[in-house]
Amino acid sequence: MTSVNLRDLIKRSYLKSVLIPLLIVESALLGMYFTVTYLITQQNMDLALSQAKENLQIITRQQATNLDLHLREIERNAFLLQSQITDLFAENAPALAEPVKQQYRLHTNGSFYKAAPMPGGALYLSARYEINSQRKQKAYWSERLDPLLIGITDINPVVVQSYFNSWDSMVRLYPPIPNLPEVFGARVDIRQQPFYYLADEIHNPERLPTWTESYFDPLGMGWILTAMAPVYYQDMLQGVAGIDLSIARLAEQILDPELPWQASSLLLNSQGDILAMDPHINQTLGVDIVHGQEYPDLLTQPLERKDYFEVQSFRDESLKQFFGKVVAREGADAILTLSGTQYLVLSARVEQTGWQVIALVDQANLYQPALQTKKMTTSLGLLAVAGLLIFYVLFIYVAQRRSRRLSVKIAQPIQTLSRLTSNVETGREVRFETSGIEEIDQLQDNFREMSIQLDKRRQSLVESQLQSRVQQERANLMKQLSETDSLTKLYNRRKLDDILVSEIGRAGRYETPLCVIILDIDHFKHINDKFGHLKGDKVICKVAELLKQRTRQTDHVGRWGGEEFLLICPGIMLEKALQLAEKLRTTLEQQTYEEGLIVTASFGVAHFQAGDSVDTLVSRADKALYQSKQAGRNQVSLAEEDGSKEQHN
Repeated sequence: MTSVNLRDLIKRSYLKSVLIPLLIVESALLGMYFTVTYLITQQNMDLALSQAKENLQIITRQQATNLDLHLREIERNAFLLQSQITDLFAENAPALAEPVKQQYRLHTNGSFYKAAPMPGGALYLSARYEINSQRKQKAYWSERLDPLLIGITDINPVVVQSYFNSWDSMVRLYPPIPNLPEVFGARVDIRQQPFYYLADEIHNPERLPTWTESYFDPLGMGWILTAMAPVYYQDMLQGVAGIDLSIARLAEQILDPELPWQASSLLLNSQGDILAMDPHINQTLGVDIVHGQEYPDLLTQPLERKDYFEVQSFRDESLKQFFGKVVAREGADAILTLSGTQYLVLSARVEQTGWQVIALVDQANLYQPALQTKKMTTSLGLLAVAGLLIFYVLFIYVAQRRSRRLSVKIAQPIQTLSRLTSNVETGREVRFETSGIEEIDQLQDNFREMSIQLDKRRQSLVESQLQSRVQQERANLMKQLSETDSLTKLYNRRKLDDILVSEIGRAGRYETPLCVIILDIDHFKHINDKFGHLKGDKVICKVAELLKQRTRQTDHVGRWGGEEFLLICPGIMLEKALQLAEKLRTTLEQQTYEEGLIVTASFGVAHFQAGDSVDTLVSRADKALYQSKQAGRNQVSLAEEDGSKEQHN
């Protein structure tokens, strides 16, 4: 075998061991880099599309839900207006004062109207039928609708007008429109208008509130939708109550103009026509924007409003068919291609009207972050390739020079070592107490210090958790003390106030019964004076115990103050509350105490009425208690709504 010089061997081996693996590794890394960049870009694009679908679907469904809630609220208001008008027909409405009647007069064209409607509603009575005293009286009592019409219109920002149209063309509406006789003319027939006849027996046999299609209002309200409720009395259609809501205001309330990914919103009706949309996409979709116009003669002709006004429409028939399919699919996503641009389209249905809330977004906006990342990473990859080529040229040059120096540096000590090996004694054991490597020694010191710090922090965490638990127990105890009477262990007045607020709110929302019972121990001052305060405290505790035992678990019993107690009884009718109070009164009267003491109590009972607050409800119960005291004590009294009182012995 041919011998090789050590220096040449080290030089060649160094170059092979450094250059070849480095070239292979770097080439593989570059290939992996571009492959991973491509896969990540595709994954990011798929993820962006998936997230956009999910998020925009959530947004459109929320918008549709909010829109549906607004429409249901309008429908409930229409039902309320229907009920009040029906009640007015059923009762004998009181006559108006003369100053109010003087605001009504005949117009020069023969119609009857209210000359000064502000601040209430306006009235118009057509001369199509004879304007006699009976029709005038109906016009007068319709004045009682103004508070409800004003409340419905002013409270809800999307409502533009509320009104009642009778079969004989009497119109009561709010907000008032100036010069109603000139707007309607002398002999208009309201029954020929769609916002009347769509609620009649033929079109609405169920006699429930119903909706019109969207239409353009001739009185300047813009695109509107009407909730109608027929009013029947003695099985005859007396008229129609209506609430007009502005589609533009509704869209402003519901549709979000700042959707993510620069998405746009559209609101379509059940036929696929556009009710509202972002203005900046009208050219993209080919939509004609319809602006407001005036049609003063519309109400004088028995025609459909849609014969005069059409909602915004698509110029392109293919677009109209596409959105018709989107409306039919109800919520499924779709892809729309316009001029080479792909748009993601999602929809959500408004249950009340069958409308569709549409979200439309350019897919390029979804992919833009991923594509920008891909572009940046590709540029970085190409720069890396150029840098590597320069690096390899310089590296080969430097490696050759270093290999020569390295071969000399390694070979020379080995040669010297070879000469010295004959002098090395065998069997000698060498021990190292430390590694002698500064970085490893420093690492050991750092680990040791880290262990100490971790132990300290563990101890600190245990102490912190213990302190937190003690504070929580203390807070629970303080809360219990703040809600409980220290003598009787019943609720104190502060807690009773909180319960009253909650129960009154629940009774008002769900129309459930609610009663309160307030009682006062009779002649309690005499007990304290004769037997002492300790004996008085025992009496109070005994009464508290009996009240807690003889009431339901759902009732709330508390000490109202001094010798007074308050019972809050949710879900109980007034008659049952009176029976409960009488049972408690009898129980207290029959109890025996030391020294022959007989304890009685006086009771006051009140039940929740619409509009009650804590003060008004408790005040009525307190007045009833006062009646029991005045009537001789040891009684149960009820404060009636009309101010009369009943006593139960």
